[in-house]
Amino acid sequence: MPLLTTKHLRLPWIKCHLSLQTCLYCDNVKDKKSKPTGNKYRDTVYLPKTDFVLSLKKAGDWFKKSELSELYKWQQNENRNKQFILHDGPPYANGKLHVGHAINKVLKDIINRYNLLQGYRVHYVPGWDCHGLPIELKALKKNKKQTLSDQSIRAMSKTFAEESIQVQKEGFQEYGVMADWEGQCYRTMDPLYEAQQLDVFYAMYEKELIYQGYMPVYWSPSSRTALAEAELEYDPGFVSKAVYVKFPVTADTLEACFSLNDAEKSQVFALIWTTTPWTLPANEAICFGSDLTYCLVKNLCNDELYICGKEFVDQLHSILPGKSKIIQEIKGSAFKDFKYTNPLKQLMDPSMDVVQELPFLEGDHVTADVGTGLVHTAPAHGQEDFQKGMQYGLPVDSLVDETGRYTSETGPLLEGKRVHVDAEDTVISLLKDHIILQESYKHSYPIDWRTKKPVILRACKQWFIDTSKLQQQAMECMKDIKVYPESLRQNMDAQLKRKYWCISRQRVWGVPIPVFYHRDTEEVLINREIFDHVRDLISKHSSDCWWNMSVEELLPQEILSRNGLGNSSDYRKGSDIIDIWFDSGTSWASVLSDDKVADVYLEGLDQFRGWFQSSLLTSVAYRGKAPFKKLVVHGFAVDEEGHKMAKSVGNVVDPGQIINGHSKATGIPYGLDVLRLWVANSGLQTKVAIGTNILDIHQEELFQLRKMLRHLLGSLRGFDVNILQTNYSDLLPQDQYLLSLLYSYGTQVTSMYEEYRFGRVLTLLQKFLSDLSKVYITISKDRLYCDSVQSPGHRSSLFVLYHTLEVLTKSIAPILPSLAEEVYKFHPQKKTSPLFHTLWYHLNPNWNNPDIEKLMSTAFTIRDKMNEVLVSEPPGNYDAIVIAKSRLYSELKKLQDAETSMDSPLCEILQTASTTLKSSQSGEVTADDKDIVIHGSHSDTQTEFTAILTKAGGSKCNRCRRNTAQSNELCQRCYDVLLQNSQLSP
Repeated sequence: MPLLTTKHLRLPWIKCHLSLQTCLYCDNVKDKKSKPTGNKYRDTVYLPKTDFVLSLKKAGDWFKKSELSELYKWQQNENRNKQFILHDGPPYANGKLHVGHAINKVLKDIINRYNLLQGYRVHYVPGWDCHGLPIELKALKKNKKQTLSDQSIRAMSKTFAEESIQVQKEGFQEYGVMADWEGQCYRTMDPLYEAQQLDVFYAMYEKELIYQGYMPVYWSPSSRTALAEAELEYDPGFVSKAVYVKFPVTADTLEACFSLNDAEKSQVFALIWTTTPWTLPANEAICFGSDLTYCLVKNLCNDELYICGKEFVDQLHSILPGKSKIIQEIKGSAFKDFKYTNPLKQLMDPSMDVVQELPFLEGDHVTADVGTGLVHTAPAHGQEDFQKGMQYGLPVDSLVDETGRYTSETGPLLEGKRVHVDAEDTVISLLKDHIILQESYKHSYPIDWRTKKPVILRACKQWFIDTSKLQQQAMECMKDIKVYPESLRQNMDAQLKRKYWCISRQRVWGVPIPVFYHRDTEEVLINREIFDHVRDLISKHSSDCWWNMSVEELLPQEILSRNGLGNSSDYRKGSDIIDIWFDSGTSWASVLSDDKVADVYLEGLDQFRGWFQSSLLTSVAYRGKAPFKKLVVHGFAVDEEGHKMAKSVGNVVDPGQIINGHSKATGIPYGLDVLRLWVANSGLQTKVAIGTNILDIHQEELFQLRKMLRHLLGSLRGFDVNILQTNYSDLLPQDQYLLSLLYSYGTQVTSMYEEYRFGRVLTLLQKFLSDLSKVYITISKDRLYCDSVQSPGHRSSLFVLYHTLEVLTKSIAPILPSLAEEVYKFHPQKKTSPLFHTLWYHLNPNWNNPDIEKLMSTAFTIRDKMNEVLVSEPPGNYDAIVIAKSRLYSELKKLQDAETSMDSPLCEILQTASTTLKSSQSGEVTADDKDIVIHGSHSDTQTEFTAILTKAGGSKCNRCRRNTAQSNELCQRCYDVLLQNSQLSP
């Protein structure tokens, strides 16, 4: 019978458009000007009927925020013998949510809901990272006072974090994330959390994994604190002022290597190259490579002699204004007794009576491919420099303070000059006679991830974790960890090769490093009894007590007396706080109680150097094992052009505006389902593109899905549960075929969920919907609509549609829980339990039937060839004669036993008025001139067939609209149905 086709969202870029026709009863698709058909048999047709709305304008989000917590608490109290743990990496509590939060939380919710349907009791406790500089700075911006007490700063920071948490919590609930939002959540600023974090700290301290040391660390002058590597970003376009500097070599150290006269000896210089000229006042040595070859090069313009690596000579020739030549080659090992002078030293201290001679030192880190082959060494401002300083007893004094300014030790000419502002220019000006070239050097340079300002390496006293002691055990643990995608595993391996982790910060909003210092000796004081006392105070009063209480309260005299440690007044409290990556990295201690291990940690790519790593190292140190079994890694959102999102560019997308906004192209709301479709489709891609065009595509996909679900719900109206008792063998071949497709779809979907390939789930969904619409529903609708509801064919179709709806609904439920619950509320069986109180779909192994798929492919080959010839003309206008050779004929006989039929599976598949099946051996069939003759072959059977299409001999039935009637009224099938239903007089 004729059906209206929807014109909703006809967009040219749709990936997969379903051919499912929307029936007459559908909302918002009727043409108001159309006239009624006047078909008196219309009410006798079994048309789909449901209150499930098609229009996205009418569709609502079928959950309340309260249901998210109710569902979580319900499943926690269920008697389930297996548990699934997804440990939530805490988002930072510093403002509103962005699409990155949506990606992260929705992916976690998809995983949790899938495992809930798989029969697991899900353990998921949302958390927030509450300490640190960004929160402290934002809190300070709200107060215009110049000076605030530490206690005031902490109080303001806590208030700001609490406000951010409330805003973010509401947003996460708006995303449909299942959790106990008002009960089971954790915050790194909660007293018990802080106390458990300190338990890990002190246990690592007792194992000598945490120590205090003086060495260069990444220091942010803009934040005035040390940084961990996880807190660094790199600016690939940073421009430094690079200089080539000549340091005079002490004449009397040259005799053993060079045959030079006294005048020449006074003209010998060591050439170094540096991109950090501000470190030159701290220069204490020049490092060389023992196995490298060096040259003595003469500048023929001024007779100066330069020592440099052989590989640098060609570049030196191009740098010098005039001609130059190599005087001598020599191995680097000859430099071990060389001395030189740094002209800045005399300028920094004019009272210096004797010019300070500095050493040449052997360095394994020196290479010939970068710079001059001689490396300027400032032990206070470089990691390898520091190691050399320790090895040879060089001064390791930082000449730069916490703000990045030169200290008084640099002398009046330099004091107060600021790195990356005017320090470089001042140094270059003072060294102008010793610089042979200054250039701009563009390279990747570390910046503070919060302030986006450049950092420096600066030696100072800090607290460290000796990660070199944990590296081997951590890497052994990683061998048993699955990483999705596996290609990213190397990211973690690379991060674990760090030798140490600086965990102290010079701020006030955080957990204190609970140590005391002797006022005279600066010796550190901490032991088990002192720690336990401080820990108990923090567990009761939060870490605020470290700032609010006196030393006497924190360090009672009775404890000192018992340990013979003097008086409380002899000590001061430490002023450092713990790195927030240690804060969040020890979350397993609070959330994964009873030594639990999470099944999954899921975060963004950057967390290999952040939370993944800090969690692994602290857990390995404390418990001897990893806190997770799997790492699932997602990418970052970019705009449709692939550009990074930035407020300054104006390409930032607010997930709340997606949920509450609408398509500019159609005016139709997006809603939560579109947001979650986008997240799922993006899956674990490195870059996750988002924009209006992409969202419009997902909106159309959602509409097509709703259309199919509506059709299935409507077709199952008044469903008789006894139909579910139908034997598989009693189903028609075409119904068995759809069940085989359903089995394949369901099996693959389960596999994709297990592998966290949610985008692939949606691809499978689109393919299945297309097959369901274009193939099955198209061929079976006559039998479904017009056969007797008690007929085997009708019941066979309903059996298939019931299971199709069940599998389809549950297959999308983790991704689109609101839509899935909506379907369940309109299910014809009037399901009283929410969908997520049930279990994952069951696939009967009998449905897996490759033989029926092969059999159906024979008929589809003929059908496709016919449609190719007929183009848009309905095959129902024709009677078909199919002539096939023996092997193909034998196959087709399974679909049509009688020679001619109007209701066989073959006839239904071909959609003709009647079908006659003949063997090519039965004799020649003559075609009329008006007939359409089609020749083809079936690839699997390698046999040919001929189809002859003749104008249908029957009349159009006024009920089913097929050309099978012998009069102008009804076909025999429709007549019998109406007679059986007492809707027609015999």
